[in-house]
Amino acid sequence: MSEALAADLTTFDDAARPGPAPDGDAPARFGKVLGEAGIHVPSTLYNEALALAREGHLGQAQARLQMLSCLDPDDGDALLLLAKVHSNQGRWTEALGRLDAALAAGAVPPAGLREGLESQIRTERLREEEHRARIAARELGELKALRHETRNLRGETIRLEVEVGETKDRERAWKGVAIAAGIFGSLIIVVLMLTTPKPEPVIVPIPTPDEVVAVVAPVVAPVAAILSPEADVAPAGPRLHTIRKGETLGLLASKYYGKSSRWQKILDANPQLGADGAKLALGMELTIPE
Repeated sequence: MSEALAADLTTFDDAARPGPAPDGDAPARFGKVLGEAGIHVPSTLYNEALALAREGHLGQAQARLQMLSCLDPDDGDALLLLAKVHSNQGRWTEALGRLDAALAAGAVPPAGLREGLESQIRTERLREEEHRARIAARELGELKALRHETRNLRGETIRLEVEVGETKDRERAWKGVAIAAGIFGSLIIVVLMLTTPKPEPVIVPIPTPDEVVAVVAPVVAPVAAILSPEADVAPAGPRLHTIRKGETLGLLASKYYGKSSRWQKILDANPQLGADGAKLALGMELTIPE
């Protein structure tokens, strides 16, 4: 609800009740009429309020004293009693205000009452400040914990990126070995078919992995060089690289060094990335060392 709408809803545009025009002295005239009828309203209200307060009915005593204050705003004894009622209700600030009004009306309060109320107000304010300080300290601790967790998550993200890059490297290497082994096996079959003098069953022993690697290594190297994305690795020497969408330190290490696990070398050469590389951003220009 807007402020303008709230103001419209709270405008004092109610219709007046039938009767004489207000003169601002209705409580005094009400008390005068009751006094002429033999009912001394101030004394009756004061005594009832005092009896209710002694019995512990502080709310009812407060209501009578407030009514008495309307009939006679300068009744110092009523204001002093109301200050005591507020004090027993724990409403120290209101009690101090009533006490000041009672003093202005000529009432004599008990010695030490004002000092006691002011002490309670100071204690209450100190308690509120301590409560706010505890809340602020708890929120600060939660904020520090969140920051620590964020740093841990960033480090874990970098570690996972490195593991993914190393897995891709191993996958590409095994693909190259498999392709070279297939080519080598095909060449053996073709040679055997061409050199065999008669169609006799030929048993080809299955080489061990070490034998396969030793035999096909000369073939794997050029094939892997052709198939590997690292074939276009930039020339040696310091280079500059502008970060594109989706690039990470692990991917840059894989591109320039052939191994994603060497991302720390790029991080060390670019202090603007921060201690854990969390400041890496799109369009940032990085130095790629040799």
